Amino acid sequence: MEHLNIYIFQIVAFVFFGFTMEIIFSVTGIEIALGKKLQKQTPHKYLEGFVSLYMIPIHGLGVTFLYLPMFEFISDLHILLRYLIWCLSFTGCEIIGGFVYHKLIGFYPWDYYKESKYKIFEEGYSLWTLVPLWGIAGIILEQYASLIIYLAKFLP
Repeated sequence: MEHLNIYIFQIVAFVFFGFTMEIIFSVTGIEIALGKKLQKQTPHKYLEGFVSLYMIPIHGLGVTFLYLPMFEFISDLHILLRYLIWCLSFTGCEIIGGFVYHKLIGFYPWDYYKESKYKIFEEGYSLWTLVPLWGIAGIILEQYASLIIYLAKFLP
């Protein structure tokens, strides 16, 4: 039961973190990464962000059961090597996740990527402009993951 509490805590914490980062990025940087304007429902002054509930398994389960073991495995490596690993692994996960969602439900939550000139693969499962940003996200997530691992020790 103790492990279940830890997993639930981690999943909720990483979903919260992932949604927060998705919303912030959709407000501040997605149009730059796409190389085109997105149609927004509100004026930019409202800082409209967007996120999909389909991201819950990716943020919660993916980070808890894929990212954390990988982080533990590479945590002693130099930061530049970890950065490169996160660049490649996050991009790979986005491509695989997009492909799986596309095949299972007929679309993927970031299918607006296919409109970009920077798309990876014909369907645009990821963007070339996101590759370096995924490395930064991985390094930031290391700090957050360390905090979540520490806080999980205090669960009942």
